Amino acid sequence: MKLKILAGLLMLTPVLIYVVQNGSLVPIHFLKWEYAASQALLVLSSLLVGVILGLMLSYVRRNKEKSQQKKTERKAKQLKKAEEKLKKQQEKQQKAEEQKPIDSPSEGNSENSTKSDD
Repeated sequence: MKLKILAGLLMLTPVLIYVVQNGSLVPIHFLKWEYAASQALLVLSSLLVGVILGLMLSYVRRNKEKSQQKKTERKAKQLKKAEEKLKKQQEKQQKAEEQKPIDSPSEGNSENSTKSDD
């Protein structure tokens, strides 16, 4: 815990030095409006806006990836169910084929006799 506090203070020190050294007012012109603001305040507020926008965009991308993953998982479940259904149908067909009687030898002789007629 003390290490985190020390690291935070070390990162805060250059920011404080920047604010003290760049506290002068600078004029801001935007369309018809004009006002003066601290240079340090402008830079830090721009940084804050950038960080917030970055977090929002990463949140949107993360949610999009999660929804895509959920769709993919649903599709995989559907495919697995379809595969199981096809396997059951295949097993039924195999059982039905196993229960069919074997072809009689008389049918084989009729094929031979038709060939000999040619």
